[in-house]
Amino acid sequence: MSAEDLAQLSVLPGVCLVDVRPRRLYHRSHVPGSHSIPAGLLLAGELPEGDLVLIGDDSAETEAVITRLHELGYSRRIRYLNGGYPAWVALHPAGETRPWSLGLADPRQLLGGPALLIAAGLTQSLGLLGLGLVVLLGPWALARSRA
Repeated sequence: MSAEDLAQLSVLPGVCLVDVRPRRLYHRSHVPGSHSIPAGLLLAGELPEGDLVLIGDDSAETEAVITRLHELGYSRRIRYLNGGYPAWVALHPAGETRPWSLGLADPRQLLGGPALLIAAGLTQSLGLLGLGLVVLLGPWALARSRA
């Protein structure tokens, strides 16, 4: 199936989109609505209900997973994304998901908070301890509130 077909199919009930790539790749970016079940776990565990559409690194790898699923007795319809995940990215170059980040404006913020916490611990001053926590966690809290 093509990336265009997958974009239309992903809204149909009873179809399970399964990303068989390693989880670290799935967490970087994936097809919206897909579930991360790496190939090894899919083949070793309980198989999902319904028709499957597999998304892998490439077509050959995904075809091998489909062959093994049929050997294990999975009788539902199984399709795959032609060209794998790179075909989806070619159709959606901006990506539907973005990598996780702290959203810090300046790497020096990572050092400022701990430095103040250490100073506060040494002087046992609650005022500096509170200020250290604000400097350390403030940028993270701001980034989370904007998301």
